[in-house]
Amino acid sequence: MERMARWRPGGRMVAVLVVVAMATLGASCRGSSSPSSKSSGKSGAPATTTGFDGKTITVGAISPQTGIASVIGLALTNGNRVYFDALNAKGGIAGKYKVNLEVRDSQYNSNVAQQNYAELRDKVVMLAQVLGTDITNALLTPMRQDQMVAAPATLDAEWVRDANLLPVAAPYQIEAINGISYWVDQGGKGKTLCLIRSDDKYGDAGQAGVEYAAKHLDFKLGKITTFSAASTDLTAQLQQVKSGCDAVWLVALPTATIPLMGQAASQNVNLQWLGQAPTWVSLLAQGATGAYTSKHYWLAAQGPQWGDTSVPGMKQMLDDIQRFDPKQGPDIYFAFGYAQAFTVAKLLEKAVSLGDLSRAGIQKALNELGTVDTLGLAGTYTYGPPAQRVPPRESTIFVADPTAPGGLRALKTNFISSAAQSYQFPK
Repeated sequence: MERMARWRPGGRMVAVLVVVAMATLGASCRGSSSPSSKSSGKSGAPATTTGFDGKTITVGAISPQTGIASVIGLALTNGNRVYFDALNAKGGIAGKYKVNLEVRDSQYNSNVAQQNYAELRDKVVMLAQVLGTDITNALLTPMRQDQMVAAPATLDAEWVRDANLLPVAAPYQIEAINGISYWVDQGGKGKTLCLIRSDDKYGDAGQAGVEYAAKHLDFKLGKITTFSAASTDLTAQLQQVKSGCDAVWLVALPTATIPLMGQAASQNVNLQWLGQAPTWVSLLAQGATGAYTSKHYWLAAQGPQWGDTSVPGMKQMLDDIQRFDPKQGPDIYFAFGYAQAFTVAKLLEKAVSLGDLSRAGIQKALNELGTVDTLGLAGTYTYGPPAQRVPPRESTIFVADPTAPGGLRALKTNFISSAAQSYQFPK
């Protein structure tokens, strides 16, 4: 921030005025941490504050709309948008305040995401989405300085205890534990599982889950091979796991998974592939690759099979899609974004009920939020003070299926292994 005042000789009064001016300017640059004195004029209504003008609540999203992770970011952000559009049609938060979603394209780059944050910090009450494990880590320091709350579109277990974050769904570590446990139960007992993972924080989270599973389940942990997070050529990694491995846990983005599965299909690699949620894209269920993945690829993610209207959240989501974006097709990332916006709305409703949409007010609301049931879309999460939070522990195991909506058919819905039950989240 550029300095707007300089020391000049001329007495103690000038010095005092300069200090006061700089303190005031610093508070303005960081966004208001308490409500302004200007009330909206309604009895019990929250006062205006950064991101809230008395009528509209503005939230931000820092998400890859272009680049290697855009196949995730575009669908997930659209899930945010459709939920808020449907909510606004009913009057908005608490039936009174409509939500405006400001989206910035991070390009899945931490430096760009920091620029996005600088653009949004004085426009929003909170961030309804921050996509990317490394990106979330890059933004935590300024968020803590600004008392900004964000909902991460990343599932690292590290987020469970973070006072500035509103995580949704079971963490990556739980996905790995449940996915591997299901494989062991289905014939993997005593066999060797290898790991291919991206060399970043997202990969670290996946490996942590695999290593925990190896200590608590009956299988052998074999080769661990990494690749640059930006790489789409995993030829060398495939060659390493073709022998000595019965199954492979994969931690990658779809841009790497697609060519990897194409190569595995062309070489008829006889492995069981197990992937974390962000490895998937529906293209993997199509053509020759789809014929291979339908026999060899399982995915550990969250929520029901697309189209299962016996799940209340799925029925509500499909109804909202029909009204607000009928061109939207089956997509697990859209469903996550919808469930994420659902949870953000619950937090904003709590802040409104407490009469405070300031940064400090939203943090207070998060500490008092309690349990949020996403109606079957992403589990039930108990919030509150970080040390008391209880995240979901269930995962749905899907198999690639070109005949199923979005290319995924549920093998076992809301599966919780005994190993996942015993996992201790970071303090």
